[in-house]
Amino acid sequence: MQYIIIMPAYNEQHYIGRAIEAISRQTLLPRRLIVVNDGSTDSTADVVRGYAAQHSWIQLVNNDKKEQRAAGSKVVRAFYIGYKAIAEEYDFLVKFDADLEIPPYYFGRIAGLFDANPRLGIAGGTIAVEENGQWVYENFSDVDHVKGAFKAYRRQCFQDIGGLRASIGWDTADELLARYHGWSIQVDTGLQVRHYRPLGAETGSVKIRVKVGNGMYRLRYGFLITLISAVKAGYLNKPYALTGLAVMWGWIQSWLRHEDFIVTKEEGQFIRRFRRQRMLRKAFPGTDAVF
Repeated sequence: MQYIIIMPAYNEQHYIGRAIEAISRQTLLPRRLIVVNDGSTDSTADVVRGYAAQHSWIQLVNNDKKEQRAAGSKVVRAFYIGYKAIAEEYDFLVKFDADLEIPPYYFGRIAGLFDANPRLGIAGGTIAVEENGQWVYENFSDVDHVKGAFKAYRRQCFQDIGGLRASIGWDTADELLARYHGWSIQVDTGLQVRHYRPLGAETGSVKIRVKVGNGMYRLRYGFLITLISAVKAGYLNKPYALTGLAVMWGWIQSWLRHEDFIVTKEEGQFIRRFRRQRMLRKAFPGTDAVF
């Protein structure tokens, strides 16, 4: 299968070389790696130019437009700058961060997953961060969620969901909308993706959780589902309790501002039903009841 990678990059001079090296060692190389230098003020572009001189399938696209950094929306806008530069045919499309490292068989395995299941819409591995010299799972979301840092989309699925939403919560919206359109999601737990800049390293975990709450509002989760998710976040993630309060505050913020939703009413109804059923299955394994 043929694939194209789009890599948004902002001030990634210390990480992006490792990411490109890992891609260059893939047993199944991409047709194209499009790196979007999103207004970097460091030598990110120079690093990419060096690799592009060695590999014809690497393309650098510069975005010099100055935009305020915002969780979710800015990275999606950068992604679409790269998307517009696609000139080749492909079977699946990858959004890939510049601070990652993958094993050489990674995309060969992803291609195999898509090839084996024609209704597989989104696929990826699992994310890990280094703690005390060991690479461990970065516990920020459910293990069956393909992280936004390295999402692979079957071309038809990407078209069916209308692409990515330029908003916080885009990497949850895409999977929910894929399910709405009858596509499945798969995480290959045998594929470890090493993340060299842990989530929240720049903005702090509490601030990130506020953004999560904003996203839940915009996805039409509703108050009750957001509250349950906030309680879970406060129980499982440090700083305990405060992370849960941050999620709830994010939802309330968006509600008070009457922020725009990023899904339709019908999609919102499906999302709430899916989340309720998922919560019940976790609380009461084997049940098919809904509330």
